Amino acid sequence: LTNLTVMAARQSMPARLRDAIKHPAICEARIGFYFSGVDLIDPWHFHMWETELKATDPNLVLLLREAKHLLNERKRNSTQAILLPDATAIAACAISCPFSLEAVFYANNSINNTAIIKSLEHSKHIQLLHGDSDKPPSYHPTAIIYDLLFVAGQMGIDRYARNGVHIPAEKFRIVGRPQVRAISDSARSATSGMRKMIYMPTWRGFFEDTQFSSLDRAAEIIETILASAEGLELHFKPHPLSYKDPLWPQFERDVRGALARKRPNGNKGVFCADGTSPFDLYNEADLLITDISSVMIDYLYSGKPFLVVEPPVFQASDTARFPSLAASYQVAASLENLPTQLKSAMGDDPLAAKRQEVRLYAFGDYGRPAGEAFREACLALLEPGRDPLATRGRHE
Repeated sequence: LTNLTVMAARQSMPARLRDAIKHPAICEARIGFYFSGVDLIDPWHFHMWETELKATDPNLVLLLREAKHLLNERKRNSTQAILLPDATAIAACAISCPFSLEAVFYANNSINNTAIIKSLEHSKHIQLLHGDSDKPPSYHPTAIIYDLLFVAGQMGIDRYARNGVHIPAEKFRIVGRPQVRAISDSARSATSGMRKMIYMPTWRGFFEDTQFSSLDRAAEIIETILASAEGLELHFKPHPLSYKDPLWPQFERDVRGALARKRPNGNKGVFCADGTSPFDLYNEADLLITDISSVMIDYLYSGKPFLVVEPPVFQASDTARFPSLAASYQVAASLENLPTQLKSAMGDDPLAAKRQEVRLYAFGDYGRPAGEAFREACLALLEPGRDPLATRGRHE
């Protein structure tokens, strides 16, 4: 009976999809967000942009590729969602029951994005990404397939050319990074006693060109920092994808052991709970240590000092490829200069002026209310006469 039920459900799926798309909440929506992420437990890339997009148009529709994410969104019950499980379903529905979507947004480089782009030719397709960083996903060559690329600042535009990826200038829109409204950029007040430091390593990528993580040296980094003569409380928060790393159990044991060790100097460590907001940590911190990732650029908005651990294979000439490093205290992959860089960051902070310069380069809307430029760019997609695309010219 179970097998027959599953078979019947599969056979009826095209008809049920057509019925779902005919619902006014779906078929009359003007903006959508497409998400596919097999390795992710939930579509947090979407959650990052949900509030911002709904501020543009509350009738936002979420298009999902994987059934597990639909189940997750049903529990959240915050945005109407529909499951489009494969390219055939997408194409069939686009033909028989065309969406009214004028704009479809994306926040990752999933290969499955191409099916929607090809099927919804009447829509504008906009890549947001899920963070601004100097890592390869932020200058991926597939960006050419989108009508527009929303970037935080000029740094996001220059990053493509710097890495040999040619994108026509008319495809870019500088919109800032709305999420940073949660980060305080007020001057760091003088602190006394124990200072708070955050350590947020990125996850270990699948390929060598995305291997920027210091997670394999995390225990040593923690030990070195907490051995400092400065009064410090170190909070460790791993990247969500680190939990999927096959070596995570050993990393976690080593990290928790280093954090929990009692030290004569009184310094102590804390393992942050999964639900701890990174932005809350940024606001509470006196300084940060991380890897080349979106964490360092988000934290840059705060104006406070931060250290960045260089990747295992890193040459001095590579620095030009990572302009955000200019605002950081760079720590060698061997960690040999970690104590001296920590002392500089916690002392007279000679990079303070440089951080302000790089912040303006990274956040093109700095000085305006966070989210304002983003909303203006979104409305320009929807309001008659304000279409920012002089020509479509999508590259297939």
